[in-house]
Amino acid sequence: IQEFGDTEAGKWLEANCYKFGFILRFPEDKEDVTQIIYEPWHFRYVDVEHAKKINELGYCLEEYIDYLEAKK
Repeated sequence: IQEFGDTEAGKWLEANCYKFGFILRFPEDKEDVTQIIYEPWHFRYVDVEHAKKINELGYCLEEYIDYLEAKK
């Protein structure tokens, strides 16, 4: 449910998921990039290394893929 993002568990998960290799797949501030509404329950495993970099850069998965492509 949409309200999950406002719960203590939802807030903790969003703030800490990258430490375990997960990202919030459709963040609220990236709806224009993902073309999907905010889904606070939708997490995706991308590996710890990638999750940390995505968190550090403040990217969503689409932006991160573009970032990796540009580095080739």
